[in-house]
Amino acid sequence: MERRSDGPRLALEATALIKVDVLGPAIHSRIMNASQRGMLLVMPDSRPVGTRIRVTVQIDEPRREITVVGIIVHTSTMESIDPRFTARIGIFLTETGDDWRILCDNLAQTAPKKRK
Repeated sequence: MERRSDGPRLALEATALIKVDVLGPAIHSRIMNASQRGMLLVMPDSRPVGTRIRVTVQIDEPRREITVVGIIVHTSTMESIDPRFTARIGIFLTETGDDWRILCDNLAQTAPKKRK
């Protein structure tokens, strides 16, 4: 499968609530970075590649929530100082809205420029 670049990954340290099963409880996690088409997050345990996942991103300033849907495309376990987060999960986003695009655009505008 050819993988197209969707721009740089942008630092986004935010709390996220994960729903794997519509009826199940939300799982607390942390987003490490994001782009318009994907995100990397850490969570308590891994899920299989191919799992559909709903992520509610909780932003502090200004306070709001953004919900996106995606598919897990890679997972890895990690040693962590914080035992609540032992899995690193890569998500390809399949459903986003204007609020997600605007957040990513704002992050790109405030990101430090790379030196050439």
